[in-house]
Amino acid sequence: MANVLVMTDTVACLPRDLADQSGIVIVPAAHITYDGNTYTEGVDISAKEAYDIIKKDPDSFATAAIAPGFLLEEFRKLATDHRSILFITISSALSAVAQSASVAAETLSQESPETRIRVVDSKTCAGAEGLIALAMTRAAVNGMDLDQLADLALEMRKKTGGVLMLDTLGYTYRTGRMTKSQALEAAKLKIKPINRMSDEGVMEYVDMVHKRSDGFKKMIEIVKNDATTDALHFMVSHADAPGAAQKLVDMLNKEFNCLSMVVSDYSPVMGYSTGPGAMFIGYHPELNL
Repeated sequence: MANVLVMTDTVACLPRDLADQSGIVIVPAAHITYDGNTYTEGVDISAKEAYDIIKKDPDSFATAAIAPGFLLEEFRKLATDHRSILFITISSALSAVAQSASVAAETLSQESPETRIRVVDSKTCAGAEGLIALAMTRAAVNGMDLDQLADLALEMRKKTGGVLMLDTLGYTYRTGRMTKSQALEAAKLKIKPINRMSDEGVMEYVDMVHKRSDGFKKMIEIVKNDATTDALHFMVSHADAPGAAQKLVDMLNKEFNCLSMVVSDYSPVMGYSTGPGAMFIGYHPELNL
């Protein structure tokens, strides 16, 4: 039994059963709103249901940021049974979760000085963030305390990579970087942009392809160039494209010494702007404990 509870947000794309098995607590990175209703990802709306809405009515699908008060209540609940909590969050360059969590953690420290919470900005997202959380649970089980785990997470994020390929540009107007008409026109070109997570925790453009198969090859090439070893843990997250994800997994298994492989849904909290069919590879080497 670990002395430190590890938690993360839904953007980490951890399957609920794996999180439960690993003892990881998952909180929403954002609430989903649609048709006058508010939903919590993975609780009262599945990824499949969310992507069906995105395909049908993307303009009505929205997300609402998680407030510090919400996270404070979550921390209070957890503090009844846990005195040390490590929260691995989505990159602060992509979301305000880390900031909100820090505010909530500071408030709780004043209410309950005996409870310690460390908030670590993963500087990444999706499967890469999820892999860091999983690695921290393994280290926690091996006896690391809260400060040791936080330091290890900071070191681990330097070795963790993430590569994203969009299947279409048709939803990118949701980011505000282009108008809807521009995005729909761009989608006709059938361009599939490939991006990687930078050291600063932002998505940076790398290349583009027209065929998904070529994109998979390019993603694998990026992993080979960026990783320091071919022995890697992987998490492949897909936006409602399980068949394509399995093809990518098969390719990764052929090209690398896969220490572990997790396949998961790409969080619709991000997928509403990347669009269905997006594919993310998260990876890192084994921990040296």
